[in-house]
Amino acid sequence: MFLRIVGLFLVLISLGGCEKSSPKEEIKPLTVIISPDNPPFEFKETAQAGDQVIGFDVDVVKKLSQHLGRPIKIIEADFAAIIPSLQSGRADMGISTIVATDERRKSVDFSDPYYAHKLALLVPEDSSLTSEKELSNKTLGVQLGSSHEVLAQKWKMTLPGLSLVSLNKGGELVQELKNDRIQAVLTEETTAHKITASTPGLKVIVLEVPGEELVIAFPKGSPWVVPSNQALKAMKEDIEKIADKWVSD
Repeated sequence: MFLRIVGLFLVLISLGGCEKSSPKEEIKPLTVIISPDNPPFEFKETAQAGDQVIGFDVDVVKKLSQHLGRPIKIIEADFAAIIPSLQSGRADMGISTIVATDERRKSVDFSDPYYAHKLALLVPEDSSLTSEKELSNKTLGVQLGSSHEVLAQKWKMTLPGLSLVSLNKGGELVQELKNDRIQAVLTEETTAHKITASTPGLKVIVLEVPGEELVIAFPKGSPWVVPSNQALKAMKEDIEKIADKWVSD
Protein backbone atom coordinates (compact mmCIF):
# COMPACT_ATOMS: atom_id res chain seq x y z
CA MET A 1 0.00 0.00 0.00
CA PHE A 2 2.83 2.39 0.93
CA LEU A 3 4.53 1.81 -2.43
CA ARG A 4 1.25 2.47 -4.29
CA ILE A 5 0.77 5.79 -2.44
CA VAL A 6 4.36 6.82 -3.15
CA GLY A 7 3.90 5.93 -6.81
CA LEU A 8 0.72 8.01 -7.07
CA PHE A 9 2.49 10.94 -5.38
CA LEU A 10 5.33 10.79 -7.90
CA VAL A 11 2.86 10.71 -10.81
CA LEU A 12 1.08 13.82 -9.49
CA ILE A 13 4.40 15.66 -9.14
CA SER A 14 5.32 14.66 -12.67
CA LEU A 15 2.01 15.93 -14.07
CA GLY A 16 2.33 19.17 -12.17
CA GLY A 17 5.79 19.69 -13.58
CA CYS A 18 4.56 19.09 -17.13
CA GLU A 19 1.77 21.64 -16.69
CA LYS A 20 4.20 24.32 -15.55
CA SER A 21 6.60 23.68 -18.40
CA SER A 22 3.99 23.75 -21.18
CA PRO A 23 4.56 26.73 -23.46
CA LYS A 24 2.08 29.59 -23.32
CA GLU A 25 -0.30 29.59 -26.27
CA GLU A 26 0.69 32.28 -28.78
CA ILE A 27 -1.86 34.94 -29.69
CA LYS A 28 -2.79 34.73 -33.36
CA PRO A 29 -1.90 37.98 -35.17
CA LEU A 30 -4.42 40.03 -37.09
CA THR A 31 -3.58 40.02 -40.80
CA VAL A 32 -3.50 43.52 -42.28
CA ILE A 33 -3.42 43.90 -46.07
CA ILE A 34 -1.68 46.99 -47.47
CA SER A 35 -0.79 48.36 -50.91
CA PRO A 36 2.66 49.89 -50.27
CA ASP A 37 2.90 52.34 -53.15
CA ASN A 38 1.35 55.50 -51.74
CA PRO A 39 3.90 57.62 -49.86
CA PRO A 40 3.78 58.90 -47.18
CA PHE A 41 0.85 56.69 -46.16
CA GLU A 42 2.29 53.28 -47.05
CA PHE A 43 5.49 52.72 -48.98
CA LYS A 44 8.95 51.17 -48.96
CA GLU A 45 12.17 53.08 -48.66
CA THR A 46 15.13 50.70 -48.71
CA ALA A 47 17.59 53.12 -47.11
CA GLN A 48 15.23 53.77 -44.21
CA ALA A 49 13.54 50.43 -43.55
CA GLY A 50 14.83 47.80 -45.96
CA ASP A 51 11.96 45.69 -47.27
CA GLN A 52 9.57 46.77 -44.51
CA VAL A 53 6.42 48.77 -45.30
CA ILE A 54 6.44 52.12 -43.48
CA GLY A 55 4.26 55.23 -43.38
CA PHE A 56 1.34 56.99 -41.74
CA ASP A 57 -1.17 54.14 -42.14
CA VAL A 58 1.36 51.58 -40.92
CA ASP A 59 1.96 53.53 -37.71
CA VAL A 60 -1.80 53.93 -37.23
CA VAL A 61 -2.46 50.21 -37.52
CA LYS A 62 0.48 49.37 -35.24
CA LYS A 63 -0.92 51.68 -32.56
CA LEU A 64 -4.37 50.15 -33.15
CA SER A 65 -2.96 46.66 -32.53
CA GLN A 66 -1.71 47.79 -29.11
CA HIS A 67 -5.20 48.96 -28.17
CA LEU A 68 -6.74 45.72 -29.45
CA GLY A 69 -4.19 43.59 -27.62
CA ARG A 70 -3.33 41.64 -30.74
CA PRO A 71 -0.13 41.56 -32.80
CA ILE A 72 -0.40 42.23 -36.53
CA LYS A 73 0.98 40.59 -39.63
CA ILE A 74 1.27 42.85 -42.69
CA ILE A 75 0.76 41.36 -46.16
CA GLU A 76 1.08 43.25 -49.43
CA ALA A 77 -1.17 43.47 -52.48
CA ASP A 78 -2.18 45.80 -55.28
CA PHE A 79 -4.82 48.28 -54.13
CA ALA A 80 -7.50 46.69 -56.31
CA ALA A 81 -6.94 43.35 -54.54
CA ILE A 82 -7.57 44.63 -51.00
CA ILE A 83 -11.36 44.32 -50.88
CA PRO A 84 -11.46 40.93 -52.70
CA SER A 85 -8.85 39.69 -50.19
CA LEU A 86 -11.04 40.78 -47.29
CA GLN A 87 -14.05 39.08 -48.88
CA SER A 88 -12.14 35.82 -49.28
CA GLY A 89 -10.89 35.83 -45.69
CA ARG A 90 -7.25 36.31 -46.63
CA ALA A 91 -6.98 39.32 -44.29
CA ASP A 92 -8.66 40.62 -41.14
CA MET A 93 -8.44 44.28 -42.11
CA GLY A 94 -7.15 46.53 -44.87
CA ILE A 95 -5.60 49.99 -44.63
CA SER A 96 -4.27 52.00 -47.60
CA THR A 97 -5.88 55.45 -47.82
CA ILE A 98 -9.21 53.65 -48.24
CA VAL A 99 -12.36 55.73 -48.64
CA ALA A 100 -15.81 54.32 -47.83
CA THR A 101 -18.19 54.36 -50.79
CA ASP A 102 -21.73 53.02 -51.18
CA GLU A 103 -20.48 50.45 -53.69
CA ARG A 104 -17.74 49.20 -51.38
CA ARG A 105 -20.17 48.95 -48.45
CA LYS A 106 -21.90 46.16 -50.35
CA SER A 107 -18.75 44.05 -50.02
CA VAL A 108 -17.01 45.06 -46.78
CA ASP A 109 -17.50 46.91 -43.50
CA PHE A 110 -15.64 50.08 -42.53
CA SER A 111 -14.34 51.75 -39.41
CA ASP A 112 -15.12 55.32 -38.50
CA PRO A 113 -12.87 57.84 -40.30
CA TYR A 114 -9.43 58.31 -38.74
CA TYR A 115 -8.00 61.03 -41.02
CA ALA A 116 -9.10 63.47 -43.74
CA HIS A 117 -7.05 64.93 -46.58
CA LYS A 118 -7.30 67.10 -49.69
CA LEU A 119 -7.05 65.96 -53.29
CA ALA A 120 -4.55 67.19 -55.85
CA LEU A 121 -3.35 66.81 -59.41
CA LEU A 122 0.24 65.82 -60.06
CA VAL A 123 1.32 67.45 -63.34
CA PRO A 124 4.50 68.30 -65.27
CA GLU A 125 6.23 71.44 -64.08
CA ASP A 126 5.44 73.28 -67.34
CA SER A 127 1.74 72.30 -67.35
CA SER A 128 -0.83 75.09 -67.77
CA LEU A 129 -3.48 73.18 -65.81
CA THR A 130 -4.79 74.95 -62.70
CA SER A 131 -7.81 72.81 -61.73
CA GLU A 132 -9.79 69.68 -62.59
CA LYS A 133 -12.18 71.85 -64.63
CA GLU A 134 -9.50 72.19 -67.31
CA LEU A 135 -9.15 68.44 -67.96
CA SER A 136 -11.34 68.42 -71.08
CA ASN A 137 -9.56 66.61 -73.95
CA LYS A 138 -6.85 65.50 -71.52
CA THR A 139 -5.78 62.07 -70.25
CA LEU A 140 -5.89 61.62 -66.47
CA GLY A 141 -4.14 58.85 -64.55
CA VAL A 142 -5.80 57.18 -61.53
CA GLN A 143 -5.09 54.16 -59.40
CA LEU A 144 -7.14 51.12 -60.36
CA GLY A 145 -9.99 50.42 -57.94
CA SER A 146 -9.47 53.66 -56.00
CA SER A 147 -11.97 56.33 -54.97
CA HIS A 148 -10.01 58.63 -57.31
CA GLU A 149 -11.05 56.43 -60.20
CA VAL A 150 -14.70 56.73 -59.12
CA LEU A 151 -14.43 60.52 -58.90
CA ALA A 152 -12.70 60.76 -62.28
CA GLN A 153 -15.49 58.71 -63.85
CA LYS A 154 -17.94 61.36 -62.60
CA TRP A 155 -15.79 64.10 -64.10
CA LYS A 156 -15.97 62.35 -67.47
CA MET A 157 -19.71 63.03 -67.55
CA THR A 158 -19.17 66.79 -67.54
CA LEU A 159 -15.74 67.24 -69.13
CA PRO A 160 -15.81 66.53 -72.89
CA GLY A 161 -12.91 64.48 -74.19
CA LEU A 162 -11.55 63.51 -70.77
CA SER A 163 -10.04 60.02 -70.90
CA LEU A 164 -8.71 57.88 -68.06
CA VAL A 165 -5.75 55.58 -67.61
CA SER A 166 -6.19 53.26 -64.60
CA LEU A 167 -3.10 51.43 -63.35
CA ASN A 168 -2.34 49.30 -60.30
CA LYS A 169 0.55 51.26 -58.85
CA GLY A 170 1.22 54.93 -58.21
CA GLY A 171 4.76 54.57 -59.50
CA GLU A 172 3.42 53.38 -62.86
CA LEU A 173 1.23 56.48 -63.11
CA VAL A 174 4.18 58.76 -62.36
CA GLN A 175 6.16 57.05 -65.11
CA GLU A 176 3.31 57.55 -67.58
CA LEU A 177 3.24 61.24 -66.60
CA LYS A 178 7.00 61.65 -67.07
CA ASN A 179 6.74 59.97 -70.49
CA ASP A 180 3.98 62.40 -71.58
CA ARG A 181 1.44 59.62 -72.08
CA ILE A 182 -0.93 61.27 -69.59
CA GLN A 183 -1.30 64.93 -68.62
CA ALA A 184 -2.10 64.58 -64.89
CA VAL A 185 -2.46 62.11 -62.01
CA LEU A 186 -5.25 62.42 -59.43
CA THR A 187 -4.04 61.60 -55.92
CA GLU A 188 -3.88 62.85 -52.31
CA GLU A 189 -2.22 66.21 -51.70
CA THR A 190 0.33 64.78 -49.26
CA THR A 191 1.19 61.94 -51.64
CA ALA A 192 1.65 64.42 -54.49
CA HIS A 193 4.03 66.55 -52.41
CA LYS A 194 5.98 63.46 -51.37
CA ILE A 195 6.42 62.45 -55.01
CA THR A 196 7.52 65.91 -56.18
CA ALA A 197 10.09 66.04 -53.38
CA SER A 198 11.90 63.09 -54.95
CA THR A 199 10.91 63.49 -58.61
CA PRO A 200 12.17 66.63 -60.41
CA GLY A 201 10.04 68.15 -63.17
CA LEU A 202 6.64 67.72 -61.50
CA LYS A 203 4.39 70.05 -59.49
CA VAL A 204 1.24 69.85 -57.37
CA ILE A 205 -2.15 71.50 -57.98
CA VAL A 206 -4.31 71.34 -54.83
CA LEU A 207 -7.97 70.99 -55.82
CA GLU A 208 -10.90 72.95 -54.42
CA VAL A 209 -13.07 69.85 -54.18
CA PRO A 210 -14.32 68.02 -51.08
CA GLY A 211 -11.53 66.07 -49.40
CA GLU A 212 -11.67 62.41 -48.45
CA GLU A 213 -12.01 60.66 -45.09
CA LEU A 214 -9.83 57.60 -44.65
CA VAL A 215 -11.16 54.41 -43.05
CA ILE A 216 -10.08 50.86 -42.28
CA ALA A 217 -11.85 48.07 -44.19
CA PHE A 218 -12.98 44.75 -42.68
CA PRO A 219 -14.71 41.59 -43.94
CA LYS A 220 -18.49 41.80 -43.66
CA GLY A 221 -19.64 41.09 -40.11
CA SER A 222 -16.12 41.34 -38.66
CA PRO A 223 -16.04 41.36 -34.83
CA TRP A 224 -13.15 43.84 -35.00
CA VAL A 225 -15.15 46.83 -36.28
CA VAL A 226 -16.61 47.92 -32.92
CA PRO A 227 -13.41 47.51 -30.84
CA SER A 228 -11.43 49.23 -33.61
CA ASN A 229 -13.79 52.21 -33.55
CA GLN A 230 -13.43 52.41 -29.78
CA ALA A 231 -9.66 52.27 -30.14
CA LEU A 232 -9.58 54.95 -32.85
CA LYS A 233 -11.48 57.31 -30.55
CA ALA A 234 -8.90 56.72 -27.84
CA MET A 235 -6.09 57.21 -30.37
CA LYS A 236 -6.94 60.75 -31.51
CA GLU A 237 -3.89 62.33 -29.92
CA ASP A 238 -1.68 59.49 -31.13
CA ILE A 239 -2.94 59.92 -34.70
CA GLU A 240 -2.22 63.65 -34.53
CA LYS A 241 1.37 62.85 -33.54
CA ILE A 242 1.63 60.28 -36.35
CA ALA A 243 0.32 62.91 -38.79
CA ASP A 244 2.97 65.37 -37.56
CA LYS A 245 5.58 62.74 -38.32
CA TRP A 246 4.43 61.77 -41.81
CA VAL A 247 2.02 64.19 -43.47
CA SER A 248 2.31 67.64 -41.92
CA ASP A 249 3.58 70.45 -44.13
